[in-house]
Amino acid sequence: MTAPPIAPHSDAPRSGWIAVWGRFLWTTPLLLSVAFTALVVAWAQDNDRIERETIKRTVMADTLSLEAQLAGRIETETVQLRAAAVRLPSPGPDGSRQLAALPEIAAGLDRRWLSVVWLDTNNRIVGEARRSQRTGTQRLPQGEGITLHLVAATNDARRPQTGQLIARYDPADLIQSKDFWWLAAQYEVKLVTGLDQVIVSTESPGRVAAGESYEMAFTAIPDARLRLTRRTRHLPWFSTLPVVLMVGFLALITVATLLLRRQISQVAKAEAAWRSEAAWRQSLEESALVGLRARDLDGRLLFANRTFCELVGYSLDELIAQGPAVDALIQTRVGTAAQRGRREGYETRWRHRDGRFIDVMVFESPLVDGLGHQVGWMGSIVDVTERKRLEELERRQREVLANHARLSTLGEVASTLAHELNQPLTSIVSYSAGIAKALERKPDAEPDLVAAAQALSRHASQAGGIVHRIRARLARRELVLEACDINGIVSDAVSLLQREIRRAGVDVSLELDTHLPAVRVDRIGIEQVVSNLLRNACDAMTAPLHGKKMRVRTGLCIEPPVDSVLGWITVEITDQGPGLGGKDIETLTEPFFSTKQEGTGLGLAICRSILESHGGVLHARDLPGGGARFSFFLPTDPTTTEVSHP
Repeated sequence: MTAPPIAPHSDAPRSGWIAVWGRFLWTTPLLLSVAFTALVVAWAQDNDRIERETIKRTVMADTLSLEAQLAGRIETETVQLRAAAVRLPSPGPDGSRQLAALPEIAAGLDRRWLSVVWLDTNNRIVGEARRSQRTGTQRLPQGEGITLHLVAATNDARRPQTGQLIARYDPADLIQSKDFWWLAAQYEVKLVTGLDQVIVSTESPGRVAAGESYEMAFTAIPDARLRLTRRTRHLPWFSTLPVVLMVGFLALITVATLLLRRQISQVAKAEAAWRSEAAWRQSLEESALVGLRARDLDGRLLFANRTFCELVGYSLDELIAQGPAVDALIQTRVGTAAQRGRREGYETRWRHRDGRFIDVMVFESPLVDGLGHQVGWMGSIVDVTERKRLEELERRQREVLANHARLSTLGEVASTLAHELNQPLTSIVSYSAGIAKALERKPDAEPDLVAAAQALSRHASQAGGIVHRIRARLARRELVLEACDINGIVSDAVSLLQREIRRAGVDVSLELDTHLPAVRVDRIGIEQVVSNLLRNACDAMTAPLHGKKMRVRTGLCIEPPVDSVLGWITVEITDQGPGLGGKDIETLTEPFFSTKQEGTGLGLAICRSILESHGGVLHARDLPGGGARFSFFLPTDPTTTEVSHP
């Protein structure tokens, strides 16, 4: 997806053979094919030479083998004829019968001889035996050509010469024997005389042997030669199948090379156009003031422009290396699938590399490939942090003006009420104190009436103190601070609200640290803060719950809320109500913000104002098991020591 970098154009020409080779690189397949074809032709020539020599040696070997076998057979027949000649009886009047009665003669006629003639010393025929005269003998067709003879003298050592035996046989019967079928299938066999007259031949009608030939003297027959000729002619090397295939291959590769040249030209033109378009697109993407990014369906970053990288503070390689975890790296909130499909976009908050947060407006649309299938999301991101800051500033200014108007009105009301209530409260304090002292002097006075009068006096005094404090704040007077015991302030506040706590059915447990140092505060203001937090905790547990419990704890602060050399004490008020609903202390202490239907929204705001005037801090948070915990922190007075407790 990322456009490739465009190489800077150089007008310096490449030198030497590199430039030439680059221009004619497309001819490489053709040149390699020609070289390969030349190697195949050389191999075919050498192989043809070797094959011809092998065939020649094979024909010579087969000729020698056939000559030896034929000579051996003629020698065997001669030996058989001599054996018959030795066993001939003396010539009688019926020589033919005597001749045919010899077993050797009968076997020869059955085997190969055509006829046997018995001649006396004067070369007169004494007797004759023919194959055709024997019954039961397979009659073989006599071959055409010259018949040959075997001669054996009939004399032996016991008697003088009595003549000779002449056996006539057909030489074709020797050559065309079934024992040489394999030879006859490959060769044409001929016996010829010295004058090249054919004695016998295995030549087939209409089939001329044109192959390799070899001829040698046939010693078994005087003035005869044996000739073997291969029936099949050895084809020349240029007509063999490999050479024909290579010629066809060379023609095809030539056509393919021309087509490749054409394709390379088209690709070069397309590449030039693509580079120009890619450079133009990259220039547009990098100069855009809007962040652009492309992601696949798994969330992996495929592309991002320079504006996007500057927006998040990471380089493109670093973002791509994160894989699907890139959202966790820069985003605090991930848009849902429904938001991604919205044309108007959605707002979210991202985290810059340096840790600061930026508000962005994200417009995303499906990323579709050439086949129309969605492969991811294409997004345009606009930084709206400054706009959001200005909007927030404007909103706060409007709220401040509205609050100032409300506070101005409230100040006038408070000033009027403080002025009007000051005199009645002073009278109530005086009368309640007088009633309490009068009841104390009576010996029969009821303790409950005395306690009620004393409580009335204390409540009236507290109300008067609040009124005086309001008048002092409206008059912009300095706070009157004194060293106080925080446990005493908490206990007095719980005592003042004891009736309301019992009415709400809340069980209060006090966990007060008795070894706390004194704090320099306005006692009435801090007591008002504690009372307000206790009252809010009771109001949060108005629903019918089992075991309504509220815990009030004081102690030293282990982790100070701010960096300071002073010590800090903390007061925690924990309830079992519904909790804060995820709201933070900033929201809860905004003026006129209230979670109660009849609330004014000023209680927590006043508490925070009182604590901040003392250098303190107010915190609030939800508890894991339900309920909420409000706590405030006050700095200790370094000029005082630990307060002693009874």
